[in-house]
Amino acid sequence: MEIRHLHYFMAVCEELHFTKAAEKLGISQPTLSQQIRVLEDELGMPLFDRIGKKIVVTEAGSLLFSYTIEVFNTLQNVKDSIKDLQALEGGQISIGIMPSDLDYRITQLVIDFHQKFPKVNKDTCFHRYYAAGSRK
Repeated sequence: MEIRHLHYFMAVCEELHFTKAAEKLGISQPTLSQQIRVLEDELGMPLFDRIGKKIVVTEAGSLLFSYTIEVFNTLQNVKDSIKDLQALEGGQISIGIMPSDLDYRITQLVIDFHQKFPKVNKDTCFHRYYAAGSRK
């Protein structure tokens, strides 16, 4: 199954007409019909009932429609997240800190970083260091 098949499928669902959907997609109607048949063959069930020039979405088509919306939403979220990452507006940073006299400076740096990059997830770990033989 290819994403373009899902785009074609969604256009047919929206138009409920192969010719109109093909025009909207900028492809020929026979090409669209062939690609929908490829998708139906792969799934092993018809996605549309064809009654002359009218079509109706089958139960399998309704199920695919619901999942296709989720797929497209997920793909958009991926694109948005990568765009944020490219613009340094998203991502993950891990910070390891050992207690010292500089704790107050580190705290302010983390606050400043969060203000400058609010979409970046921060994972801060505070580690205790014990000298050999001394445990408090």
